[in-house]
Amino acid sequence: MWRILIVEDEVHVRRSLRSNINWNASGFEVIGEASNGLRALEFIEEHQPDLVLCDIVMPIMNGIDLLKKTREAGLPCLFVMLTCMNEFEYARQALHNGAFDYVLKLSMNAEVLRDILTKVDEQLKRMAGETSLRLFYEYRQYYREMWEKVTDVKPEKGKPIENRAGEMMPFVSVCSVLNGTGIFSVEDFKALRLVEEDKHAVIHEFSALGHTTMFCWSRQELKVNPLRGRDAPFPMVLCASVPGSQLPQAWKSTLRKLDEFWYSGQQGFRYFEQGDTTEESGHFVSWKIERKLIRSFEQIRIEECEALIKDIWERMERGVFPMHVVKQAANQFSRLMFRIAQRSEADTDDLSVCTSHEDLLAKLLARLRDGMGGGRRVEPSMTDHHEINKVLDYIHEHYDTNITLKSLAQFVALEEHYLSSLFKKKTGANFIDYLHCLRIEKAKHFMDHTDMTVSEVGRRVGFLHDNYFIKIFKRYTNMTPNMYRHSEKCRNA
Repeated sequence: MWRILIVEDEVHVRRSLRSNINWNASGFEVIGEASNGLRALEFIEEHQPDLVLCDIVMPIMNGIDLLKKTREAGLPCLFVMLTCMNEFEYARQALHNGAFDYVLKLSMNAEVLRDILTKVDEQLKRMAGETSLRLFYEYRQYYREMWEKVTDVKPEKGKPIENRAGEMMPFVSVCSVLNGTGIFSVEDFKALRLVEEDKHAVIHEFSALGHTTMFCWSRQELKVNPLRGRDAPFPMVLCASVPGSQLPQAWKSTLRKLDEFWYSGQQGFRYFEQGDTTEESGHFVSWKIERKLIRSFEQIRIEECEALIKDIWERMERGVFPMHVVKQAANQFSRLMFRIAQRSEADTDDLSVCTSHEDLLAKLLARLRDGMGGGRRVEPSMTDHHEINKVLDYIHEHYDTNITLKSLAQFVALEEHYLSSLFKKKTGANFIDYLHCLRIEKAKHFMDHTDMTVSEVGRRVGFLHDNYFIKIFKRYTNMTPNMYRHSEKCRNA
């Protein structure tokens, strides 16, 4: 619900406003009243309503002065001014100072109010969307650094994460999903309604190593809605609202509880009320075992290599190693084997997106038996322009998401048309051709090294519709995905 404050010095007008319309049916609730601008300002500073229905002529502080002081304080609430027939000059001043609209008191009936509330609802949704996008760009590096900290990907002693939680809303719910190659977006999270609806909530997503985490920031603690009678699309764990300062511990706890699904290989949904702040002991693979594995591979004793890898996987399961540690070990073993075999390193994405301990072991053993596969990872070509390099890095990291020229322009703070011409000048290709080429190269890799269906490959590289994926694939390769896969099999037979 959007929250409303009514500011009017006449009691009968305030009562009429409350009773004239079913506010809840329009998605609003009246959270307070004030009889003058001074009291209203105190209320706005404390409760931050979304909409202020405000009379213009009032004692102590009038509506226009209240509007000015609210704007000076940086408070974003919308103002709809209430005015009489002979107060049009005041209404003009109010609009000049940032009022959203005004209403004549004599014509203020239920229909007029509903029309105004519809416009206000659209504007508030637009503002909320812009705020969410802006904060996502500002916070993306913060989430990346926190991920590295909670997973010990880059354990740098003495270098704490920059604490930015105080800049956001006071509470955050954390939902971690083991989606592998599947797509789980903010819209998917909203559709499940795992937490009670809050129109002020800001939801961000972060993806790495075949998992996606949603951060739902809110002004107040949100209640959890368990999936009663519904199936979870992927294994998922939800930590209910915690103070923003506890986000690292809450995120770490959701990932550790997600490990239970990783080892069991089952679907399901779990939620808990509070982040676990207990410290864990280190998880690492014995160098002695790793050295034996290297020797066995150097001597091409494949069966011994398989036995050692299986032993390592059993040790990890007994020790309940965190999922990200297991995936990092698998990628490390894969790179190690490629170096020893003096072959080009294969893309490790198909290992990182596995959704179970058993599945990852099977893929790693298959890579071992097949001589570690082939194909070199496509890396972005660097240019002499810093902003274009940032764009290229972003495209290569997020090629499987909905990337648009507009979102990239916002990312590097450049005008959209200027970025388009600059991108072509520095790379020799326009943006959409570059993105398509990269996605098709990634698709070819998945076709070569996995058993994913054409539809799954398309979604994995960012194409939501099969027909469009097949059309673009054919445009760049002169064959359909199935034809390509068949030709590669014949070539390797």
